[in-house]
Amino acid sequence: MYNVKNDDLRPAPKNIPSGWELSAWINMSDFFLKTTDPKFYGIVVHEIANPDNRIIAIRGTEGVVEWLDDAASIVMVPFRQLPSAGRVAFGFDNIYSTMKVVPVPRAALAAASALAAVPETELTGSFGDQLEQLALRRETERGVAHEHAAGRTRRERPTVVTAHSLGSSLATLFVVENSLKQKFDIPLTSTLASPKTGNLEFKHYFDALPITSWRIVNTRDVVPKLPPTIPFILDYEHVAQAYPFDSALFAKKNLGCYHSICTYLHWLDNTLPLASDCV
Repeated sequence: MYNVKNDDLRPAPKNIPSGWELSAWINMSDFFLKTTDPKFYGIVVHEIANPDNRIIAIRGTEGVVEWLDDAASIVMVPFRQLPSAGRVAFGFDNIYSTMKVVPVPRAALAAASALAAVPETELTGSFGDQLEQLALRRETERGVAHEHAAGRTRRERPTVVTAHSLGSSLATLFVVENSLKQKFDIPLTSTLASPKTGNLEFKHYFDALPITSWRIVNTRDVVPKLPPTIPFILDYEHVAQAYPFDSALFAKKNLGCYHSICTYLHWLDNTLPLASDCV
């Protein structure tokens, strides 16, 4: 669904794998130049056979404003959801605070064309809080909200988090928020073209979490080099674990192609096409 125009806040499901179903849309607002209009920025999907299994996918830098968001996120602030985890880019923290989870109306799931027509009660709180409210709502509808293992206060909720570019930093912040609130069981996070999200302290906090982290990076892409690291002034550092590649071996050499999600996906699976202007 990456190619959906992000001013369509509730696009119909597209290219979701068989056996999975759309749970919610993710909207957010950019901060640069006080651009606060919400944009479509991702989806939450669940496995039909086991609705407790979910994937959270957040899209990345696409337009000029989002590129400016990446470049302008220099000033560091404590991450407001968990200040003790370290300092993060002001822009990413600010955008994270605008993220909204918009549930797919249950009655409309059988008719994709009606998805945008039947709004559901708004979720509130942080991004992590909203995701938990959505999970509880669906568990209650299925009559399983109170069915969980002995010693646990909730059901197991296996959750994979994936994202591209700006979305990768937002995904990283969600993983850290969840490390405090423990509302989802996250075994894996996989990010593409991630900027540097926070400082050295934040990196150490994230890297100590008991999860598998794949940070896939094109060595020619400029976005993973942002925000800049300046000794003794800005101690931005990447979280683990880098898996680098060089797109010059198979795609055109320009900034757009270096950063394109299609370039990243083609490196992961060469049966997936490059963007037409990168061939």
